[in-house]
Amino acid sequence: METKLEQIAVKARREPNLRFTSLAHHITRDRVQKNLLQIPKRSAAGVDGQTVEAAKESFEDWIGPMLQSIHRQGYRAPNIRRVYIPKPGKTEKRPLGVPTVSDRALQRSTAEVLSAIYEQDFLPCSFGGRPKLSAHHALATLNEVIAGGMISWVLEADLKNFFGSLDHDWVLRFVEHRVGDPRLISLIRRWLKAGVLEDGAVHPSEQGTPQGGSISVLLSNLYLHYVLDLWFERVVKGRL
Repeated sequence: METKLEQIAVKARREPNLRFTSLAHHITRDRVQKNLLQIPKRSAAGVDGQTVEAAKESFEDWIGPMLQSIHRQGYRAPNIRRVYIPKPGKTEKRPLGVPTVSDRALQRSTAEVLSAIYEQDFLPCSFGGRPKLSAHHALATLNEVIAGGMISWVLEADLKNFFGSLDHDWVLRFVEHRVGDPRLISLIRRWLKAGVLEDGAVHPSEQGTPQGGSISVLLSNLYLHYVLDLWFERVVKGRL
């Protein structure tokens, strides 16, 4: 499995303008099962109430229909259960989306395949939610830049309600720069449009991507890549 993703990564790196038109077949039974096994046993259940252990036990029952629905572009993304967790040092709480366990395994698998492409595109200044990178790497890079140059100012900015305010149309347009497989476009669209269960009622999702899902992290990084990172590197940096 990993060899195939490495081949995708090499191709994406060599051809930065290439659109990949056949990717869905990389979301395999084995890949979904591998990602399912990596979900911690105590992870919260989604709207269907299915636990991680129950999803593992019934894997053979749901994996076939799930993969078939993806290939015919008929996958029904389950509603997202919304919970609120405390923000460190603040009175307000952060909304968190909890997908069903099986959907979580599928999101992880899809993000894995897409990351093989987008990790070749993302800039070195991007650290959040990326494989083998963390806030510690960001701080180390910041220290290196400050120590090695004539730095007078450091600007810190926060994107308010970032996950909750992403424009769906723009997200899909950014995805389509590199992905031309209609099955994956359909899958991502359905995740973006999945309903949100809160206080016993399901609300339609008109914008944003639920913070908490693996695909949300990738889509958010992709959005930032086009609207912030590239703009800063190509437009702003030369004026500083």
